[in-house]
Amino acid sequence: MNLSIRPVRSKKDLAKFVRMPWMIYRGDPNWVPPLIHDQMNMFNPQKGSFFEFGKAELFIAYDGDKPVGRISAHVDYQYEKFRDQETGRFGFFESVPEQKVADLLFATAESWLREQRKTRVEGPYNFTLYDASGMLYQGFDTLPVVLLTYNPPYYNDMVAACGYEKAIDWYAFMVRNTVNIRPAFLKIRDRVMQQGIEIIKLDLKRMDEAVGYIGEIFNEAWSGNWGHVPFTQRQIEDMAKELKAVVEPELTYLAFERGRCIGFSLSVKDANPALQKANGHLFPFGLIKILLAMRKIHRLRTVAMGVLKEYRHRGLDMLFYVNTIEEGMKLGYTESECSVIVETNDRMIGALEDLQAERYKTYRFYQKNL
Repeated sequence: MNLSIRPVRSKKDLAKFVRMPWMIYRGDPNWVPPLIHDQMNMFNPQKGSFFEFGKAELFIAYDGDKPVGRISAHVDYQYEKFRDQETGRFGFFESVPEQKVADLLFATAESWLREQRKTRVEGPYNFTLYDASGMLYQGFDTLPVVLLTYNPPYYNDMVAACGYEKAIDWYAFMVRNTVNIRPAFLKIRDRVMQQGIEIIKLDLKRMDEAVGYIGEIFNEAWSGNWGHVPFTQRQIEDMAKELKAVVEPELTYLAFERGRCIGFSLSVKDANPALQKANGHLFPFGLIKILLAMRKIHRLRTVAMGVLKEYRHRGLDMLFYVNTIEEGMKLGYTESECSVIVETNDRMIGALEDLQAERYKTYRFYQKNL
């Protein structure tokens, strides 16, 4: 191979970077093409929310003139503010199955991070923890749900060969409509309802208000989780726009006590089977294909759940799970995924296992000292 690597410097370069996955995943039935327009905006420093609190360098590896791999190296100043200033990040890694390509990509990304005075690298982040990040490590045989990533199994071997080791795993759990909810869990749900807690379903007309509650609780409830960094206001606003098209209002709950929002559970329709048909384009026919396919969606994803710390251990999480499963079945959903759950969250993992949920996918983050 006649390998070289170049940074992205033009719109034409960026188009090559964005379209790289179409070459890697051609013919893979479990890959969901992202929307090209959204990707171009995300990488645009004038439009992408990441660039309000971070900077990035994008690289493309070439064999002669043919693109064969890509990677980003980036610095997240929001992370540095709340965590540490020594860690840089890599993301958006794609490569043909040639270790030499991966070696060149990671060496280049690491060199850039050293120039930023970083002594450690972690990833993949695309761009932040709460974007479609992590590397699929287990569970390659099914389509990922919406807002989660997918990659070939050999990527993990490539990263390990470049000197990276596991940082942490995140899990995806699946509950199917064959589940039998134990009477004890129904009693917990009923007990919570008798405590004066009001459960309200999402009103799409008040979406912005609800997302404000969700962002506030999420930032507080997840503060102890591995790698958590609070959402900025811009991220919360972008989340509202992104979720509005896929949120399932009948299965998204806000919990209130004496007028105060104390918890939430956010579920979305798994739009990935529909997005797959669009092949990255909304026009001229992609949007029609998405809308038609969305009528046949039978899989749900609970994207996030949070309860304020002083209200934990009162059964609210079980109430959210039970309501989502019961009401989801009534609406015709046959599968409900809860993801992603960090491997150290024993309380939530235990609750899902009690509900007979199957841990069926693992997403891994890697780390390396520079």
